[in-house]
Amino acid sequence: MDKERNKWVAIFDVDGTMVSNTAYHRQAWYDLCAKYGIPMDHESYHAKIHARSNDKIVPNLFGPNVDEAFIRKIENEKETLYQDLFRPVMRETPGLTALLTALNEAGIPCSAASNSPKSNVDFVLDGLGIRHLFSTVYCRDDVSVGKPDPELLLKTAASLNLPPHRCLVFEDSSSGFAAARAAGMPYVVITAGGDPSELTQAYDARLICEDFTSLTPDKLAALMDGCPTH
Repeated sequence: MDKERNKWVAIFDVDGTMVSNTAYHRQAWYDLCAKYGIPMDHESYHAKIHARSNDKIVPNLFGPNVDEAFIRKIENEKETLYQDLFRPVMRETPGLTALLTALNEAGIPCSAASNSPKSNVDFVLDGLGIRHLFSTVYCRDDVSVGKPDPELLLKTAASLNLPPHRCLVFEDSSSGFAAARAAGMPYVVITAGGDPSELTQAYDARLICEDFTSLTPDKLAALMDGCPTH
């Protein structure tokens, strides 16, 4: 790739993108709701929990007057449940490490940007042994508002010293698509760990792929050729 085509960065969501862990998060929330006697079904899950950060979920479940200490308590309980469920079966989305390695070798900086708390991001990056492949890592703890607000992605772009339109985002959920759109960033949808019903919200995606196996730095650079360089 020539120098001009190198002027872009890759930003990866974590949950549902790097790993197919959505079902394990869902089960952890169901188990926690059962413990506290909170009714939960498919409709309630999507209305109160799905694709939201914990600081939004806990008030949705327990009421708007919960304080920060209670939110952190429930968050820790839920994430412990989730990690215990997912740890024995954790596998990367096919092609992830190969693509990250190829991007690094091509001089394309990579960043992780997740709505999850730091403990969950660390859990995945360290569990897969891929932390060294990322120039920066940001999570919900690092911003005032999570996705679909663009703050997380814009902070990541600033840390990599490139404008938003030169950042290619990899996402699996509607909140991620919306965040990329609001940030002015092109995005690629990875469907392996996502909810198929959310693909209707990916109407302006540059590419939709099941996993990372078909992706290469040159193919992604070609996607970025249509984006401004200034």
